[in-house]
Amino acid sequence: MHKYISNDELKEYDSLIIDQSTFFEKNATPLMVVNKDRVMVKLNQKFTELFGYTKAELLGRQTVMLTPSKKIFEEYAEYFKKTKDRNNRGKEFQYRKKDGSLFWIKLEGNLIYEKDDEILILWTFMDVTQEVEYREKLKLLASIDPMTKLYNRRYFYDVAGHIVNIAKRDKTDVSLAMIDIDFFKKINDNYGHQIGDEVIVKLSNLLVELTRKSDIVCRFGGEEFLVLFPNTNEDGAFNISEHIRDTVEKTHINLSKSKLGFTVSIGVIQIDLQEELDFSINTVDKALYIAKNNGRNMVYKNKTV
Repeated sequence: MHKYISNDELKEYDSLIIDQSTFFEKNATPLMVVNKDRVMVKLNQKFTELFGYTKAELLGRQTVMLTPSKKIFEEYAEYFKKTKDRNNRGKEFQYRKKDGSLFWIKLEGNLIYEKDDEILILWTFMDVTQEVEYREKLKLLASIDPMTKLYNRRYFYDVAGHIVNIAKRDKTDVSLAMIDIDFFKKINDNYGHQIGDEVIVKLSNLLVELTRKSDIVCRFGGEEFLVLFPNTNEDGAFNISEHIRDTVEKTHINLSKSKLGFTVSIGVIQIDLQEELDFSINTVDKALYIAKNNGRNMVYKNKTV
């Protein structure tokens, strides 16, 4: 239940911070003062301009109305406690404007009044949305293979390790498929690297289209791909992989005077949750090798390769 305070109570808070008034109103930085219950008791004009509210809409109300989720408000509440204890260094939070749009703020707080059971904290707000979005973009770029837009090997190891740990905890199945384009060197030699790249991109798009949102698709290197299947046993991963193989076989690349078809070989295993991830990748690589040795354009599965 949200806590509100009356206009008379707000006037009492004004008297507590009378020395701050000139600094407060003329400051070019958005400022907010909250009491021990995280109720907004004073705001400057820059703050209301930033959030799109009037002072009347905000004063006397808790800051929870500015946060987009309960989780974020709980993070803010924890930060509030550190500030009250004089132990904060500034932190970024996501906030919501009156029009519903979300943006990022670097929040810094200073205890400006403390007596008996009452405290007042002065918050400064700095809009850091562009900086946060730029960092996220760089982070994404570091995780993505530039040609295929699939996740790269580094990201795969990070997320796969996390998924395997969850599977260990929840005692669920996780499976893995390794996919390789058959006779890819011949494609490059006969048609050139540009066509070879088109084949790689075509397969990448098919893998995204034919797998589930929960699956992790990665370009592991060259013409080799990995797909991690959470909550999936070996038979389930085999069925998805067989659908991939069959679809690829029916796919082609348009050339100037002809069409180029290609196939894939796929190895499938159910991950042994007691082993390291590298062990599972080596095992599925052996399954892929068997698929290629047995004639290619096939899916091979075996938990004990």
